[in-house]
Amino acid sequence: MYEISGPAPSTSELRSIHGINVNGTIAYFKVNPQTGGIVPQFETVQRELANNYLLRKIMTNSKREVKLINVDAKDDRPLRYRMPQGKEILLDDFIITFNPYGDFPIHLSISRSEKALTQAGDDRDGGLLILDDQDVVLGISLFKYDNEPLASHLFGEVIIKRFRELLDNEEPVLSEERDGLVTRHPFCKLLISEIEKRIEQKVKEEKLRTQKEEQSKVDKDEAIRYKKAFGILNKIAEDEVESGIKLGQEIGSEIPDPPNGFCIYPSSAQITVGKRYSFQLHLNTKVIPHGSIINIICSNSRITVLTSEIKILEDDRSGILRKYISIEGLEPNIDGTLRASIGNNITEAKVFVVPEKELLLDEGMVFQPESITLRPNQPRRIYLLVYIKIIEGGSVINISSDNDSIHISKNEIIVNEADALRHIAKYELDIWGEGAGQDAIITAEYQNVIALLEIRIRSKELPDEKDRKGMFNEPEFNDEPEPPQRTSYSPETGKVIIYVNFPSVLHYVGNNCQYRKSLPAQVLIADLVSERCFHEIAKKKVEMSGALNPRHIYDLIQRNANELSKKHGKKVHESLVDQKLVKEAKLNSRSQIDEAK
Repeated sequence: MYEISGPAPSTSELRSIHGINVNGTIAYFKVNPQTGGIVPQFETVQRELANNYLLRKIMTNSKREVKLINVDAKDDRPLRYRMPQGKEILLDDFIITFNPYGDFPIHLSISRSEKALTQAGDDRDGGLLILDDQDVVLGISLFKYDNEPLASHLFGEVIIKRFRELLDNEEPVLSEERDGLVTRHPFCKLLISEIEKRIEQKVKEEKLRTQKEEQSKVDKDEAIRYKKAFGILNKIAEDEVESGIKLGQEIGSEIPDPPNGFCIYPSSAQITVGKRYSFQLHLNTKVIPHGSIINIICSNSRITVLTSEIKILEDDRSGILRKYISIEGLEPNIDGTLRASIGNNITEAKVFVVPEKELLLDEGMVFQPESITLRPNQPRRIYLLVYIKIIEGGSVINISSDNDSIHISKNEIIVNEADALRHIAKYELDIWGEGAGQDAIITAEYQNVIALLEIRIRSKELPDEKDRKGMFNEPEFNDEPEPPQRTSYSPETGKVIIYVNFPSVLHYVGNNCQYRKSLPAQVLIADLVSERCFHEIAKKKVEMSGALNPRHIYDLIQRNANELSKKHGKKVHESLVDQKLVKEAKLNSRSQIDEAK
């Protein structure tokens, strides 16, 4: 329940009390837990207000500055919402005639996002925002297409001019809760019908797009070739940039006979956050025969097992083998049990995730974790660890973001030796961002000492991102009408995207990919895939090397990509191209040469 007081003259005393020196609005929310009220977390209030569709025109208005203030904690956060990234696919102005009021001009804008959007809840980012001509939000909906998967990429606005005249005349066009149009009202029926006609056309276009995507999906023969090729590419990526830190002493050619047929080595290890580590699995094929599948799990979900199973292949040599189990810790100061099992046969190792002391002692400070993915306007707590023997008490550490859509709760930290435990001070920071698809690097800097934090903002976890193994997945054929390039790469899905309407690509694969299985098209696809994958591997390798000088990065990436192509290109081509067609083409060519002679 709430009460609204009447207007009061603005005085210097009131401005001082509320901290408003110019024109503005302030709202106080007070909850008393003693009377049964539930006090929400500050971060929850921040997320709910910033993402709420009813406040969207306020939260997206660059002329407004909106802050959430926790008065007791003396903490404040800017609130902002960023619309999804997309391409406008419909801009339409039309008229609704509703007697006895006459004509109502309607402005409709529909955009399409590359990624599916949420279509339910007060924080939904998909759907059409319904507005009057003074930018007051009346609702958000796709009406009968709210639950239509083919409409999940659509978002935009509907502006209803003269809408307030209906309210002034007490027409029940808006729900009593002011959260949407009353669909049974005659005016709303007319309006919704016109909007649905236009959405229907876009849904039909989306259906055609989906059908084309289905047509471009690979068949069984292609799938086998792609699986082999991307297995090779992922192995190259793992060897070049993603290989984990080997745990335990590397054993030479002789591996001890493991008890009970297999064991994890070492039996316990300490790891740090955000890095890959590799345990060894020693096994005897006389006990664990070829064809067996060993399942790998960890008792703590915050320790990710990247190798969920190990297969003993038929072409593995007989005797005692060494396989690798890759893991990654998501947060410090936790532990878990790594377990490998086949039937009732089990072997275990203990894993302890500890702070990154080595880097900390060498560099002076480090973020924990060093890379995170966030949801829009959903704060996450991270830490900056400072080694006070390098960065002494009283030092000022400046913190900045290279993307103004991603924020951190403090822009500086003053180091206090009293905060240190065993010479390491730990400072809490909250970080959040607006707009799915945004990326940033957060930098903590003191003199020549720098710590970096990688941030990604995503509206929801993508299935391909969650389930995929390795850096690359099978390619995707995109029919964007006028693509600016031949290929691109999606870090979220791991897919190499081939734009079939790029002129040189279209010439070989056809506008519906109908020639994709021909030899010229297969060779082109192999060239496009290997070129893009080698570039992405080289790029990641250079980024991880710390070579941050912009003048050198491109040359380093190109040089590394060329080396990878020279070293591995032939093998990738042989996997992606049907070698029977190659053999036939060579035989035909020889026959033609012989005939010419």
